Amino acid sequence: MDFKRIEITDRARVVELLAHSGFRGCEYTFGNNFVWRNFYNVEIAFEEGFYFCKFGRENDVKFSYPAGRCSSADGSMKRAVELLGEYCREKGTKLVISANGEVTRQLLELYPDSKAEYSRDTSDYIYLAEDLAELKGKKYHSKRNHLNRFYENDWSFEPLTADNMAECMEMNERWCGENIDCEVISDADRSSKMDEQCIVLCSFKYFNELGYIGGVLRVDGKVQAFTFGEPSSEDCFVVHVEKALKDYQGAYTAINREFVKSLDGRYKYINREEDTGAENLRKAKLSYHPVFLEDKYFVEISC
Repeated sequence: MDFKRIEITDRARVVELLAHSGFRGCEYTFGNNFVWRNFYNVEIAFEEGFYFCKFGRENDVKFSYPAGRCSSADGSMKRAVELLGEYCREKGTKLVISANGEVTRQLLELYPDSKAEYSRDTSDYIYLAEDLAELKGKKYHSKRNHLNRFYENDWSFEPLTADNMAECMEMNERWCGENIDCEVISDADRSSKMDEQCIVLCSFKYFNELGYIGGVLRVDGKVQAFTFGEPSSEDCFVVHVEKALKDYQGAYTAINREFVKSLDGRYKYINREEDTGAENLRKAKLSYHPVFLEDKYFVEISC
């Protein structure tokens, strides 16, 4: 099996194979694999109808569970793992697969001597789109208060397109000043946010080619927030990036709600990705009351 650097020209082939699997995890989107390619040394391979994605360096290499027509029922899951096992034996490295809970259970049934480690920090938060669009009930009372404050302004929402992308990039520079170029941030947080800004710029550069969908929030005609992402399955949309300035209370809540409303019921679920173990981010994501977590496991295969 030959792994290579992922390129934008691989998108059509990758998207087709991802669609067969229908996984909801953010790692099962081409955009996620592509824009993070330099940070996680992402490489891909195509073999026997499977899409393989490898990430990490040297002795800390992992593989996303292969996409394509891969199941435990017809033997294709075992074949996909065999191909990875052959590759790892050639390279002299262990086989570690990142998988969701259901696939992990199937892998452990096939390979009972394997070990599975739960990765809470990389588990994705999945919400009902209807909940985020309507924010009904007592559990969203504080969110509606934030929205009411924001809606007192002269605001508007529109799709993110080539016509307003330059304004979003300018807003992003202001966001960096508010969140990165300040004295109270830790070195680890600063490094993480700087990496994220590189991802935003890369995403803007390839926005149309990646097939991204986004939204922009204005107050008094000026961009105050933007967001964008892509679907991971027929019923799930993944929000990759969401940014808002601090000028107006409730801007984050508003861009979240208005963007989901703009999707017009096309997706049952919204994936707002993981919290990376950051306490404040975890608290914020839990405050929107996910319907479930897309659990992630690292399975070291003994085969």
